[in-house]
Amino acid sequence: MNDYEQNINFRNAWMKHQEGDSAVAEKFYKRAIKDNPYHLDARYLLGTLYAEKGDLPNALKCLLFAASINPKSQMVQNNLGNVYLKFGQFEKAAVCFQRALEIQPDMPEVYNNLGNIYKRLKQYDQAESNYRIAIKFRPESVDARYNLAVCLRLAEKYPDAIDVFEELLALFPSHRGAQMELGRCYLESGRREDAISILTNYLGQYPDEENEVALMLAFLDAGGLPGKYPSSLTLKTYREKAEFYDSDAENEAMQFLGPKHVEDTLVELGLERGRQMSVLDLGCGTGACGFFLREYAKDLVGVDLSPQMIRQAEKKGFYTRLECADLMDCFAGEARQLDLVVASGVLILFGNLQPIFGAIKNLMKEGGVFVATVYRSDSEQIKVRHNMHFAHSAAAIEAWARSSGLRVILMKDVVHEYEHGEPQPGYVMALGHAFS
Repeated sequence: MNDYEQNINFRNAWMKHQEGDSAVAEKFYKRAIKDNPYHLDARYLLGTLYAEKGDLPNALKCLLFAASINPKSQMVQNNLGNVYLKFGQFEKAAVCFQRALEIQPDMPEVYNNLGNIYKRLKQYDQAESNYRIAIKFRPESVDARYNLAVCLRLAEKYPDAIDVFEELLALFPSHRGAQMELGRCYLESGRREDAISILTNYLGQYPDEENEVALMLAFLDAGGLPGKYPSSLTLKTYREKAEFYDSDAENEAMQFLGPKHVEDTLVELGLERGRQMSVLDLGCGTGACGFFLREYAKDLVGVDLSPQMIRQAEKKGFYTRLECADLMDCFAGEARQLDLVVASGVLILFGNLQPIFGAIKNLMKEGGVFVATVYRSDSEQIKVRHNMHFAHSAAAIEAWARSSGLRVILMKDVVHEYEHGEPQPGYVMALGHAFS
């Protein structure tokens, strides 16, 4: 094929890419590459297309090949960095972004990307510096301004964060993220009435949107109690946390103790090891409970909403089977006869636990046991905590258990976890059939 025909394939690919027709664009990019394997733009843009579709392995393959063709292409290095960023490989991403800046120092999008890395690593001063450079090069950048404001909020520089959010909303009044994050910033900085005002207005504009606004208003005693933490936010949270979840959970300042309490409770109940039980691990995450549950289980099933967390659990090899499913969906139509069900740190995502207790009662054999951890609420049956998760009272748990045909075998005060070194109160509970 001659150069003209090759260019036609590439131009068609680019045109379809711009139009959003990714399937046809992909075909034309592949034709251009077939005729010229070293077609830099076709390789680079096909990699970009794959990244846009969420096909990160193929995006990485294409962009690495493009970088081998021309390691001094700033656009290739930037997009390669973005793919590494989505994989959670922050160091590799940072190297690519730094290379891009060495080639062309005035790329605001690259400074913005570096800011995102430092923000993920909680290195807020470096993140702030990079965002401000991005804004210096491109003052109209909405993304850099928004990211800067979020960074300042995370660094607890509330007055500065509020200033940037308010400046952004003065320019772009309909920016949803800025509205919600400004409300969060008001909340965290103690400006209760301002938080209620902007969050109530937001909820009125977008009543059906899945987000934390209703939870924030409930925390402020300015709205009804939602049924659960939004699934879309759970997925987003653990997509970002999965790779580092185990190491973060062991950090003394942020240590999560749910699995330890479950394990200690199994010992206290006198359950026999020997791998004879049918066991269900709800919200199994990366498999922290699987390590000791396998000693009890002949059949160990783990269920979690997050595919990224499930992939981490798969690597450990503790489970007979792993399922990626919503907690309540996992119960539907099940006829399991389980000896043991555990839920370490997952019930904190739900308000009224009675439907869950009822479903678990139907899954367990007579004599079966359900062991779980929750945050403790001392003053109310259910309340929303500062982290937008739910806390439950002992009285509510006992009432839900009774109405579901369960009884409380054991309930203990525990430290559920640590937040910045501060102990967070919780309960560990064991429930069984009421007449077992």
